[in-house]
Amino acid sequence: MDYTFEGQRADEDVVFAIKRHPWILAKRGFVAIGLIILLILFFLFFGFSSFAFGLIIALICFFVIYGLYAWFVYNNHLYILTNQRVIIIEQGGIFHRKITEAELDKIQNITIEIRGPMRTLLNFGDCVLRTAGMEPSIILKNIENPYEVQQKIIKYCKGITKSS
Repeated sequence: MDYTFEGQRADEDVVFAIKRHPWILAKRGFVAIGLIILLILFFLFFGFSSFAFGLIIALICFFVIYGLYAWFVYNNHLYILTNQRVIIIEQGGIFHRKITEAELDKIQNITIEIRGPMRTLLNFGDCVLRTAGMEPSIILKNIENPYEVQQKIIKYCKGITKSS
């Protein structure tokens, strides 16, 4: 894969870089659609006025700003697997980023969790990595095809232990 990132080691190759499942972003869109439907019903019952027009403009501005914020957080939340480590970049807000990494030789156990009908239908869930470090587990949240991700990590973990 031709993906590079800040802090990448010279002898380190990226196996994959994935984002959370798009459903995470779509849920927020459904909330916005529900609010728009409520707004339309409000106008059908109470009619259009200068107050209603101002409310429409304010809501449109809110949804545009909120949509850009949600896209920024979604787009900058990233999981990277290299031939040496797993890196999780969690974007919690505009000014909040957390980066966690685990060396592949420190990973002891990998569990996948798929909870709920929507996650089962869309095939996404969490991949929990248990490590021998200070933070005993790190979680790749809401990833697509968690079983495939689990198997790729296991494959590279086995490659590390065989060469040691």
